[in-house]
Amino acid sequence: MDTFYFGRLNFVSKRDLYKLLDSGYKYRPEVNINFGVFNLRKMEDRDFGVIITGELIKYKDYIENEVVKDNKPSTELVENAILGKCRFFLLEQDHLIAYNPYGKIIDDKAFCHSFSGVIIAADDTFDSDSLIYPINNEYEFLDFVKKMRSINKLTINLTPSNPNNRDLWKDVDDKLNEMNVKIYKETFTATKGKSLNLQDEEESKIHMAEDGYGKAFSEGVDQDGNEVSVSTDHKDSVMKKKISKTEDVAEQYMNLRGVFDNIRNRFSK
Repeated sequence: MDTFYFGRLNFVSKRDLYKLLDSGYKYRPEVNINFGVFNLRKMEDRDFGVIITGELIKYKDYIENEVVKDNKPSTELVENAILGKCRFFLLEQDHLIAYNPYGKIIDDKAFCHSFSGVIIAADDTFDSDSLIYPINNEYEFLDFVKKMRSINKLTINLTPSNPNNRDLWKDVDDKLNEMNVKIYKETFTATKGKSLNLQDEEESKIHMAEDGYGKAFSEGVDQDGNEVSVSTDHKDSVMKKKISKTEDVAEQYMNLRGVFDNIRNRFSK
């Protein structure tokens, strides 16, 4: 089975997103390691509009392989050797994305960082911002935090919505946009021996993070008295869907479509 993770691409640019992804630029985080987007194409969904799909590929400039040549052990260099591939589906209108991490070679966080890296590298005007935040099951993180015996610390990072917001956190989002905020971060630390008491505004900010416009992190003591740290970007918290490895691209998308629909429906509440 292939496991697809769900997130939101927070993308701000005057450039066309598809053209940036299709530019052939690579993201190079270290010597001899590259990430690029390949096999890119568009699909049409009657309700969701354009779906961009392709593969994020990690590859090396060269690797040294052991071979037998002329009846003797030897080595040869292989150029642009592929290490791993991640299929993705990106809703052009909503910027929702589903991606299939490739084990430890391209884990979920590496995908998010490298996919954005390709987009930023492709814009020679240096005018594009790109960041992928994971999407959580609705209310899951907030419900856990509210049930904790004590909340010792809470950190929230947010990016203003693009292209739309939701009633649950509209006031917070509107304020960030009015202030021309690019990235918002705040940390609350409880008085020694006491627990943080979450207010409506903090709950709204956590909802915003759960919907893919940021991340939230909390430390404290759970209901069983254990010291815990929980985060919206931990892989166990991210919305996922397992599908068969044998399915073709169109079948993969159709099996992921229901999750996309559930996420989009949050914004009608």
